[in-house]
Amino acid sequence: MNDPSSLNEIAPIIGRTQGVLLTEQTAQQAVSALAAAAKEAVPHAVGAGVSLIKDNKPTSVGATDRLVLQADELQYDLGDGPCLSAWSEGKAMYIEDTETDRHWHDWSASAVSAGIRSCYSVPLQEGPRRLGAMKIYAATPDAFTSQDQHILAHLALSAAVLLGHIQANDTPQRLSEKFKETLRTRDTIAIARGIIMEQHDVPEDEALTYLLERAGDEGISLRDVARIVLLRDGRPKRSGGTP
Repeated sequence: MNDPSSLNEIAPIIGRTQGVLLTEQTAQQAVSALAAAAKEAVPHAVGAGVSLIKDNKPTSVGATDRLVLQADELQYDLGDGPCLSAWSEGKAMYIEDTETDRHWHDWSASAVSAGIRSCYSVPLQEGPRRLGAMKIYAATPDAFTSQDQHILAHLALSAAVLLGHIQANDTPQRLSEKFKETLRTRDTIAIARGIIMEQHDVPEDEALTYLLERAGDEGISLRDVARIVLLRDGRPKRSGGTP
């Protein structure tokens, strides 16, 4: 069953790469695990994956299902689609319903036939470089909430940091300070989630939902929300029965 607590898998996924040489193979293995976490964490998602674009040539990495590969290949053949647009324009793309979409008409028409009714894609960007896009597909229209979108953006950030360490010549390199900061960020979020759980007696998924929703409401990152919780000893204002 899909569960936002699947985000708990991020730290172990990234942690396994700490202190080792990061090669194209190990980075792509970690990205595949992040795509699987996206499918599990987002309700209604029937598949997830990453499109990498190098020298203007797209390839699929970490596709969780055959359906994802088919949808990706169609975009590559057409040279157009939500993932390619997320990459080229550097912003998220949401098709609420492929049956009524007119922006990517050819791709959407074929996606409907394949059983895809909605799609959300976010760019993978590491500094000034656009590496590709991460996406989730659903079999129902308008399937993805703002919380789902925050989850995918969070996972895409991790994927971009991993893939951004691979040089054009595929030379392995050790983790940079930026990547180590990403690991510290995961720890901060995990601690903040634990504070919410303990002080308000809520399960992991509700604590994480609170953090994600607050980040969206205040227009700040999940990391910043976690830091605020830590600074305030985990005593955010309550509304009704939720933290």
